[in-house]
Amino acid sequence: MTRFTFAVAALIALVCIQFSQAAPINYGDFMGSTVTYVGVTEDSNSGDTPPLFGAPSVSGDTLDFNPVGFSASASGAGGNDVTDGNLSFMVVAKAGKAISSLNLAEAGDTSLAGFGTDATLTKVTGTGVLNINEVDGVGIGALSIPFSLTFSPSGGTYGLNSNFGGGPGGTIFWSGGKLLDVSAALTANNIPFVGGATKISINLDNTLTALSQAGTFALIAKKDFGGLSVTVNVPEPSVALLSGLALFGLAGLRRRMA
Repeated sequence: MTRFTFAVAALIALVCIQFSQAAPINYGDFMGSTVTYVGVTEDSNSGDTPPLFGAPSVSGDTLDFNPVGFSASASGAGGNDVTDGNLSFMVVAKAGKAISSLNLAEAGDTSLAGFGTDATLTKVTGTGVLNINEVDGVGIGALSIPFSLTFSPSGGTYGLNSNFGGGPGGTIFWSGGKLLDVSAALTANNIPFVGGATKISINLDNTLTALSQAGTFALIAKKDFGGLSVTVNVPEPSVALLSGLALFGLAGLRRRMA
C-alpha cells in the first residue's frame, strides 16, 4: 500500500510539473515613451512549452522579442511538426497621446535538405485580431479587426522542389509583417475621434510547420520577432484646445454604442 501510494503521488507530481511547464507566461507591463504595453502574455496552442517568443524588452515605443527555440523540424518519411505561439497584449496611450498605427514585423530562416518533391516543405503563418477598446479616453463597444501577416519570399511557403529544384536543398531567409492603420479603421467604421484610439489590444497566432519525406529534412525557425511598434498621433495645439469640448459630445455617443 505504501509503495502504491508513493507511485500515485509521484505520478500526480509529474503531471503537475508538466501542466505548470505548459502554462501561459505573463511578462507583465512595459512602459514605452508614449504608450504602455499591458499584460504581455504568451502561450502555445500546439502543446509546445513556452517560452517561444521569449521575454520582451522595450525601446521607445517598440516592444522587441528574441525567440527561444521557436522552430519546427521534420525528417524522414511522414515527418510532421507544427509549432504555434500565441501572443496577446494591450496598448494604452499616455495622457495627451493617441495610437495612430501599429506595425508587426518578424524574420527567420528555413532549411530544406535531400532530394524529393514539395512533400518536403516548411511554412510560416501569422493571423490575429486587433481590438479597439477606447477612443479619446472614452470606452467604446470593442471594434474587432482580423488581420494576417504577409510573408516573403514565396508567400511564406517553401518547398524542396519549388524553391530548390528537388534537391539537394539550401537555406532561405524569410520575413513578414503587417501595418495596422488604427485611425483608418476608426474612419472606415464611422467612429468619430479627435486624437484617435487610446486603448487597443492585440491577439496574434504565429505558426511554423515542417513536413518531410523519405531521405529529406525540413527546418524552419523564427530568429527575430521584433519591430513591433506603435506610431503615436499628437493633436495639433489648435485641435487640443477644442478637444475638451468635442469630447463632451462624443462621450455620450460612444456610451450609447458600448
